[in-house]
Amino acid sequence: MTDWYHRRFGNRLLSELCLLMTACCLSSCSSQEAGPTLVPVSGMVRVNGEPLPKVGISFRPDAEQGNTAPYQPGGAADDTGKYELIAAAKNGAPPGWYKVVVFPYTPPPGSGAPKVKLPTFDKKYSDPATTELRIEVKADAPPGAYDLELK
Repeated sequence: MTDWYHRRFGNRLLSELCLLMTACCLSSCSSQEAGPTLVPVSGMVRVNGEPLPKVGISFRPDAEQGNTAPYQPGGAADDTGKYELIAAAKNGAPPGWYKVVVFPYTPPPGSGAPKVKLPTFDKKYSDPATTELRIEVKADAPPGAYDLELK
């Protein structure tokens, strides 16, 4: 009777254990594919109070403030100066502190895009080492929290 019990329930236990391990592996794989937790980030870019259109925006994780995220969320301001960030091919940015870099958008050579007059603003905002713009991305940010004011 003992052999019959072990053959019947021992195999069942082994099967259930394998099934459980497979489920755990699949769930960990799917959670990695889901990517980071992102917070929606959008705002306006202005220079001396005026909208700044057609510029690129890059949020660089600020390691000095504890942000070691592997992503550099980025976006571009439209004709009205409004921007929205994207990270890991999804809208938003991981929570944490960022240095904000703003740079003129220039279309790639040979793209056929028309040349536009580049906006004028202080070049210090185009370098992560010199930009004064710092923002904390957080889930409960009030409206306007991600607006950028350049001088």
